[in-house]
Amino acid sequence: MKKGLLIIAGIVGVLVLLFYQVVVPLFVEMITNYDRFTFEYVTENEERLADFGIYEKRNPADYGFPSYETVDFKSLQDDLNLNAWFIPASAPSVNKTLIIAHGRTSNRLKTLKYLELIKDKGLDSLYHVLIPDLRNSGKSDISSTALGYEFAEDIVGSMQFIHQKYGQTEFVLWGFSMGAMASAIAVNRPDLIAFQQEKGLKVNQLILASPLANAFETSRLAAADMGIPDFMFKEAWKSFDDEVNDYSKFMRFSHLLKNTSLPALLLFSDGDKTTPSWILEAEMEGMMHVYPVLFKNAEHVQIYTNEEYKERYADRVNQFLRME
Repeated sequence: MKKGLLIIAGIVGVLVLLFYQVVVPLFVEMITNYDRFTFEYVTENEERLADFGIYEKRNPADYGFPSYETVDFKSLQDDLNLNAWFIPASAPSVNKTLIIAHGRTSNRLKTLKYLELIKDKGLDSLYHVLIPDLRNSGKSDISSTALGYEFAEDIVGSMQFIHQKYGQTEFVLWGFSMGAMASAIAVNRPDLIAFQQEKGLKVNQLILASPLANAFETSRLAAADMGIPDFMFKEAWKSFDDEVNDYSKFMRFSHLLKNTSLPALLLFSDGDKTTPSWILEAEMEGMMHVYPVLFKNAEHVQIYTNEEYKERYADRVNQFLRME
């Protein structure tokens, strides 16, 4: 009897060890890492080209911006190589830059189509534009991303680069999906705020499109859809929280938007299965400086490419970016 109990205890011990040394790290890996979407990975696949909505238009010149520059710079804290397109404003003496941040499993090619909106509405007379490949994307270095925690560092690094090279100090952050979470983190994380204040960098507005609005809840739902038991997910989340310096509890809009008075335009759809609208609606409830715009039945990050909504989407972005 005693021997049997020792054997059972040994088996349980091995299973617990395997859980914490193999299963939990694997779950954390699923949260923080994903395959890098290079340019070639997108442009050599017709299905991905359609999903990105770019087809034969592959750079800013194809959207009427022949004076664009391809620029290289370093990430803010870990010396990664990042790559971007910089499009100078069409008018002299412009002192604001619009930074367009893509999401997870993406790269800057996916945000390229919004240059059509910028050109059509004449917003290039008001803003310079930077479209970066954030870490693990496009032509930038491979790295983990931590659901926008590290993307935020790259966005602030982009601001610093623009300041150093072009003398710009004022910014609007326009983020999609995980890039939206990163944009909100960029104006909230104490170390990033301190850096911006030290360098004289200022964010004036946020545009958050199809946003990841609550990192924990969205990840929990995704894990449940994959059949991962809730207790396993929660243990994995504790390890993820260690990776983001105990910041995961703040990675939700009910904190990130409430903690700042910046005007924020939220563009979202009730047909979005990746970042469900009901999560976002709960997160932004009661905030007067938030301007939500709901579109019906559009898929994740596919509102602007829906012809039914294209003009309305463009009008709302244009109006917001012209706010005084």
